Amino acid sequence: MVKQFNETVRGLSLKKMVLSALLMFGFIGTVSAEGPRSPVGKLMDPNGTVEYSRDGEKWRPVTRAKYLFSGYHVRTGADGSGNFINQESGLAQSLSANVTAMVGDAGLNVSAGEVSDPFSSDAGLMDGLANKFASAQRYTTVRRAVKKPGEPECEVKVRLARKITVSEGFADLVWEKACPDNTFVIVLGEQQFDVPTGDAGEHIRFQLPVPAAGEYDLRLDVKAGEEVVYTPRRPGKLKVLAAAEEVSIKASLMAAGDDFFAQADVLEQHGLLVPAMDAYRAYFEAYPDDIEMKPLFIANLQALQLMTEKTAEAQKYNDFISE
Repeated sequence: MVKQFNETVRGLSLKKMVLSALLMFGFIGTVSAEGPRSPVGKLMDPNGTVEYSRDGEKWRPVTRAKYLFSGYHVRTGADGSGNFINQESGLAQSLSANVTAMVGDAGLNVSAGEVSDPFSSDAGLMDGLANKFASAQRYTTVRRAVKKPGEPECEVKVRLARKITVSEGFADLVWEKACPDNTFVIVLGEQQFDVPTGDAGEHIRFQLPVPAAGEYDLRLDVKAGEEVVYTPRRPGKLKVLAAAEEVSIKASLMAAGDDFFAQADVLEQHGLLVPAMDAYRAYFEAYPDDIEMKPLFIANLQALQLMTEKTAEAQKYNDFISE
């Protein structure tokens, strides 16, 4: 009995030591209060007064394609109308004036007004949307950074995306800011391009002089004065699309209409991570409180190695789902 008790105590002590170590080095992140979920559908083609609410009390206008989760509320005014696309079935329903409805797990639950029977529509949701939300959850964990004594306040180990695609019309690269006096050198194959820090916002943005279609080694060096203070161990890969490929992508973007998330999906499928980031930002400019849609944006920031912004967005998301 005594031997068993001692072994139990030692086991508990070991677990406590491991837990303390994980906490010390920041490996335990914020855990979601609820499991990952994806939208039930999206509201499209809003005309007149169309609004949504997360709690049925605070209402916001729907101005363009809006994704809706279970528990959300929708209403149209006397001059309002729109179309609801169900994620699971891919079918649409038209909402007429003076509709009041709540979004359930399987679709709209209408309490007032007229909503059409489901019908086929070309304006479906992204393929595999639920799987993408579930996969993106891995990037929503927030790890506490532990600053060691003597470490500088800024970071010179700045990285580009490991794999990224550009084209003539989508030529921008982005990366995090380093220290205030640092400058950068983009090394593309045998070419080099100096990039000053300038009056950068949240990150550095550089329009790359696009070479011929093909694949290239791509590297970002960080300099202090004339000295290179950081260079990656190995270069990343840059793919340059041909003009015909860009034309096809732009046609798909036009087909997505005002659905910024669908646009981002098209762009990410082709490796165009920077314009995809811009599409996500445009969605959140239209719906700044739509925190529940953040996981795909957070995964995009991770792919772009914009870790400061990724951490900030992940913290907002965790704070929201913990409420």
